[in-house]
Amino acid sequence: MFNADEFKGGFDKTIKALAKAESLTKDTLRDLSRSLLFATQQTEDIGYINKTIGVLTPMNRKTAIMFFKEFSGLNFDDDAGSFSKKNKKKYEEIAALATAQLDDPHFNMWTWAEKNLTIEPKAFELAKVTQFAKSALKKAKDAGLSETDVLKAFFGGGFTAESIVAIMEQMAEQK
Repeated sequence: MFNADEFKGGFDKTIKALAKAESLTKDTLRDLSRSLLFATQQTEDIGYINKTIGVLTPMNRKTAIMFFKEFSGLNFDDDAGSFSKKNKKKYEEIAALATAQLDDPHFNMWTWAEKNLTIEPKAFELAKVTQFAKSALKKAKDAGLSETDVLKAFFGGGFTAESIVAIMEQMAEQK
């Protein structure tokens, strides 16, 4: 059961811990993104980048993949979700670009992303709401709950009485 007083009491401490973890991750990736470019150029070992992207959160992973696609000179295998081999046609050109960028001590994955990436939210799709409803109804049935229980919970999410009446009228007209 949720205890609001406990939540309020520990919230500031939790936020501080979260901020510290976020800062650590960002700082680590700031330095590591640069080092990985140097290491990959010198050793041609793609394992360093693949091991790194393998432990990242989904959003950081996407950012890192785009960054390394741009500056590593390696091919990315979408099916495997990893870098596969050196891009023979473009490697030298990309390596030269990366070297030039690395001359700037402030160049890293985050400074590049800030200038070059735009995050666009996914479009809202009503079909996904329908899929969620089907899944919820199946799970509720398996748990011994009725459709009425599911609707009550769904409507409890903030629907107005007017919208509920309107949909009921539409459903009655369709029959």
